[in-house]
Amino acid sequence: MIENYNDIAITDTRRKILNIIDKTLIAMDPENAIKNFIEKNNIKFDSKRIFLIGFGKAAFKMYSGIRPFILKDLVYASIIVPDDEKTNDYNELRILRGTHPFTGDLSVSSSISMLSGLKNLNENDLVIVLISGGGSSLFEIPEDGINIDDIKNISKTMMDKGCDIYELNMVRSMLSKVKGGKLATMLYPARVISFIISDVKNDDLSIIASGPLTRIDYRIEDLMETIKKYLGNDERIKMYRNIDDIYFNNVKQYIILKNRDFLDYIYSNINDDAVNLGSNFSGNVEDLSLILHNILKNIYSSKRKPFYFMLGGETTVDVKGHGSGGRNQELVLRFMKNSSNSEVYTIASFGTDGIDGVSPAAGGIVDSDHKIDNINEYLNRNDSYNLLIKNHGAIITGRTGNNVSDIIIGLYYNK
Repeated sequence: MIENYNDIAITDTRRKILNIIDKTLIAMDPENAIKNFIEKNNIKFDSKRIFLIGFGKAAFKMYSGIRPFILKDLVYASIIVPDDEKTNDYNELRILRGTHPFTGDLSVSSSISMLSGLKNLNENDLVIVLISGGGSSLFEIPEDGINIDDIKNISKTMMDKGCDIYELNMVRSMLSKVKGGKLATMLYPARVISFIISDVKNDDLSIIASGPLTRIDYRIEDLMETIKKYLGNDERIKMYRNIDDIYFNNVKQYIILKNRDFLDYIYSNINDDAVNLGSNFSGNVEDLSLILHNILKNIYSSKRKPFYFMLGGETTVDVKGHGSGGRNQELVLRFMKNSSNSEVYTIASFGTDGIDGVSPAAGGIVDSDHKIDNINEYLNRNDSYNLLIKNHGAIITGRTGNNVSDIIIGLYYNK
């Protein structure tokens, strides 16, 4: 999985951490995850007409896993994946492309095309929906009066200002014909089973891919506050329309893989005294790097011996420069920048999809034995990748076909 392993595995601790990352990415593969979930839960697909749609970074691998269970009665299958993702086509599967992290005309045309195969559904039909991270930008049809440039520009403005995924998806659902439970109205009266890989905090179904099959119950006050915070008084954003319960009565949704599963697997494979800090970390990367320092110092003051740690979630970055980098690479550099001479550490942070921000890397790894100069200079222009790649610190995997947000793993103690 890690393409530049030999370049960055320059210490024993780095090798151990990188080996665990490699092993985890293989073990948590979406194809295996959906197969195991279906078998473990004895899920039956009892319909003579099965339709399948999917969207997200893991859509192809999820399809590969579910295919043996449904192929006999499959009438239609189509998925949307990132436009630069390499896939092997099955004869019966129609693969469409979309853009990520910002939606675009390609995502819209692919979404319309994918849904065009779901004509004349009835109550005896079964529609399977495969949802994974990246689905919000890959699957999109704008509301009336909204164009795709509106959605793209609003999303970019909010992301550049450091919004979190909850705030972003709250606004996205107002702009879309398919988010916030609206897809469920299009699939009615068929039965719907959705298999989901979660990339959000608390595995909130209304947030994953902006909740296409989930009723959204946002408080109007929260929505208005979010719009004002990032967009001012933007009149293009309309209030959410209520959707009747009848459209959700035949919808079943299953989360088959989540960030916590990655952390539990890592914890069970470290074979050392380790601390699992959980999967709900969020906030600005600058703040989180300081918070993490304090947490680790406090743990060490209690343990008084070296320990491995792991945590998951998703941070945000205020984009001010035009460099190449991402939140994971910024986090490890900020951790190094904030560390003292008495701290001994190795820390890796990576996106489980294999792509960190606007860079070729999945994330970064640094350690206290190999100091890096000019960190501030590169952080100021959001150019973390170019600093790490020349200091044996950029983790490169290529697209993994997965996405459960970010994972941080490391070793820490004080002299």
